[in-house]
Amino acid sequence: MNANLAGEFKDTGSMLESRYFHCAVTTELGVLVIAGASGIELYNPLSGEWSARALMPVARNTCGAVLLPSGVVLVAGGNDAVNALRDTQLYDVVADCWRAAAPLHTPRFSHTTTLLESGRVLVVGGNNLGPAGGQVQDSVELYDPIGDLWHRQGWLPVDAMNHTATLLPDTNVLVVGGFSGRQNAALANAFIYDAATGQWAAVRPMPRSLMQHTATLLLDGRVLVAGGASEPFGPAQSRACIYDPTSDSWELSEMCVPRKGHSATRLATGQVLVVGDSAMSNPGNARTAELYDPLSGQWALTAQMPYGRFGHSASCLPTGEVLVAGGARPVSHPAPVSSTEIYTLAQANCQRG
Repeated sequence: MNANLAGEFKDTGSMLESRYFHCAVTTELGVLVIAGASGIELYNPLSGEWSARALMPVARNTCGAVLLPSGVVLVAGGNDAVNALRDTQLYDVVADCWRAAAPLHTPRFSHTTTLLESGRVLVVGGNNLGPAGGQVQDSVELYDPIGDLWHRQGWLPVDAMNHTATLLPDTNVLVVGGFSGRQNAALANAFIYDAATGQWAAVRPMPRSLMQHTATLLLDGRVLVAGGASEPFGPAQSRACIYDPTSDSWELSEMCVPRKGHSATRLATGQVLVVGDSAMSNPGNARTAELYDPLSGQWALTAQMPYGRFGHSASCLPTGEVLVAGGARPVSHPAPVSSTEIYTLAQANCQRG
């Protein structure tokens, strides 16, 4: 563990609505935040101001959202605080208008939504909770934006929610961990989705089971899996591990602070900024942030936030800074917050990854 690295969090005002477990998508006009509240809004990095945008026709939480190559944002699934949704919507950022897209075959929330190199969108797992109950899903769907169609894909070998999906440099997708309803346990499994064939292949499992973790693609093509819990409602973990798809191997690492409900953002330097924590047992951890350096394999604490948070979003700005928005405080009855902050690390620029 290295000494603290210089950095700074500075207040950049508040969103118009409080929200957590929302989606944030970086567009040509700024950072769009969706779900977790009744409205959506846009952050303009030039003015530092938030503005309200057209209301989404169907409000939701824990959905998926990606920016398509056309510049339109696809929002898929989620829940309406009671039931999982099949509904999907397309948002035109420039025209500030919504239109309905073809619905999912299976309603779901807490799934992953990944934009492929082909421009299609892969949706994996989640939970289909409805009036009669629900199940964790092993179903997989692929969205074709040209035909506005969802195509069923080969089943994930295990049911999973609260997992991660990472687009690899070879255009395939790595799916790691999550919670299995059938096993009533967190998973150590890892699988590769072949984008050309639509088939799944098991790869070497993680050294330990994880759910509610983050997964970040490093510049060298490896994947950093950090934090999370090793069982449902379990304590936050400080363990991290790095997957090398070339050798199909895992390398263990250790963060400075145990975390779940955190964010992980890759900087152009190759470092990864990890922020926040949901643990009530040590609420001070929620204020902390740390950096992982892939070259040295070391973690180092950086600046602290004025207030702790989890379930927030962290988005790269054209300035190379990171916008941290919303979330909730780690208290017994957490409520969403509207505050936002900008993180700056000298000579660092961030990239989505």
